[in-house]
Amino acid sequence: MLALLLTIGLLAQTSSSGMAVSVNLPSEGLIDGSIICSTDKGSVICDKEYDSSVMGVYTEAPSILLENTSLVGGKPVISAGKVYVRFEGSIKKGDYVTTSNKPGVGQKASRNGYVLGSVLEDFDGPSGNVLVALGMRPAVLASSTADNLWEALRQGLSSLYLTPLSALRYAMAMIITLAAFVLGFTFFGRVAKSGVDAVGRNPLAGRTIEFTVIINVILTGVIMASGLLLAYLILVL
Repeated sequence: MLALLLTIGLLAQTSSSGMAVSVNLPSEGLIDGSIICSTDKGSVICDKEYDSSVMGVYTEAPSILLENTSLVGGKPVISAGKVYVRFEGSIKKGDYVTTSNKPGVGQKASRNGYVLGSVLEDFDGPSGNVLVALGMRPAVLASSTADNLWEALRQGLSSLYLTPLSALRYAMAMIITLAAFVLGFTFFGRVAKSGVDAVGRNPLAGRTIEFTVIINVILTGVIMASGLLLAYLILVL
């Protein structure tokens, strides 16, 4: 049986906005603001970096609680809204927060991967609670193409350890990315070879052949860019 409870946080540091849901959680190591992940074994305290199974944050003072009265000792977990999160390090307003190797503790996201949400205030560390606007999703933060490709490959290879839906998304994104580059380079190689051969056979038509090669190179770039865009949309939507 579900019951809707309204509560008011007495302390700003433990207050939140949004609705929390009661879930079964292990009591060991559970502290207000701990980041929670959903696994095949149930809800647990997150202890992996950029964990795609992140489901929310444990809060002791939710503003609204949807409580399952059939649960014994259910703990409130908020998945949408604003909440104070355990955090280590320094971070600026607007930066993304993700899970870390320290159980229940967040860190600044510095590369592509799953994030918990964005910070609503500056925090200079070293540790404490920081206000976060929750929004669990993959985020693209790498600044270079090489970093983006490597991260897509890394996450694709780790997909066996994710939830079925996340695994499917990462696997599809990796396959589409690799396929786009294989097709692009294969097409480019054939066009370049045929262009050189054509110029050798008919030097007088060199300008026309060069123009055709340029058009085909542009099409190759469009194919590769389309594959990357499709892979990106699969990850973020």
